[in-house]
Amino acid sequence: MNVLALDSSAVTASAAVTRDGVILSDAFINAGLTHSETLAPLVQKALDEAGLGLFDMDVIAVTNGPGSFTGVRIGVALAKGLAQPMEIPCFGVSTLEAAAFRFRNAKKVILACMDARREQVYCALFRGCGDHLERLTPDEALSADEAVSRLLSYGGESLICGDGTPVAARSLSRLADGKAAQVEIPAGDEIYQRASGAALAAEYALLYTDKTPVAAKFLNPTYLRLPQAERELRAKQSEKRSTQI
Repeated sequence: MNVLALDSSAVTASAAVTRDGVILSDAFINAGLTHSETLAPLVQKALDEAGLGLFDMDVIAVTNGPGSFTGVRIGVALAKGLAQPMEIPCFGVSTLEAAAFRFRNAKKVILACMDARREQVYCALFRGCGDHLERLTPDEALSADEAVSRLLSYGGESLICGDGTPVAARSLSRLADGKAAQVEIPAGDEIYQRASGAALAAEYALLYTDKTPVAAKFLNPTYLRLPQAERELRAKQSEKRSTQI
C-alpha cells in the first residue's frame, strides 16, 4: 500500500510517503514559516524522493486535528485538493496518534501532547505494542498538570512526545516526585508529530482494523474546542449579558 501523508497541525510541517510499512521519504520543516507556502513544496519533495507520483498513491492521509485551527485546515484542504481530481481515497489521522505512532516500538505508556496555550495541552495516552498502539484515552484538552498526572498514574516506564512536550516537561518537574527518570523525553526534533507517523498509522488502521478511507469531499477537520477568537467573542457576549441582568 502506497500512502502519501501530510501534517501541518502546529509549528512544524511535513509530508511523507510510505509503502507497506516502510518510510520511503520524510520531508520535514521546523522554521516557523507559513504552512500555506511550505506544505505543497514538501509534498512534491516527498514524492520526488520516493520516486513516485500522485497516481501511484492508494490513499492520502492527513493529520486532521487536534492542533492549530489554521494549520489543520491547510493540511485538510491540501489533502482534499490533491485527492479529489484523481479520486484518491483520504484518511484522517488524529495528530496525537500520529505523534505517538512513531514510538510504538517503545512498548511504554506514551503521552502524546500538543501545546494548547496557557499551560494546557491537547493530549491522549497510548501504549506501544510493537507494530501498533493501544489507545488508552480519547483526545482531550486538559491542563498540563492533569495530563502528566494521568501518565504517572500508570507507573513504570513512559514517554512524552508531541510539540506540547516542553509544557508537559514543566509539569513533570513539579509532579514526578522522583519518578521523572522513568519518563523518556525524545531529543530535539524527535518530539514533534510528523507525517510519517500519520502514514504508518493510517496504513495499520486500513489493513488491520475496520476503519475505511473516505472520498475527499467527506474529509473534515476534528477540533476539540472552538477557535480562540470565537471563545473570546462568546466570553464577551456572556459578560455583556451578565452586566445587563
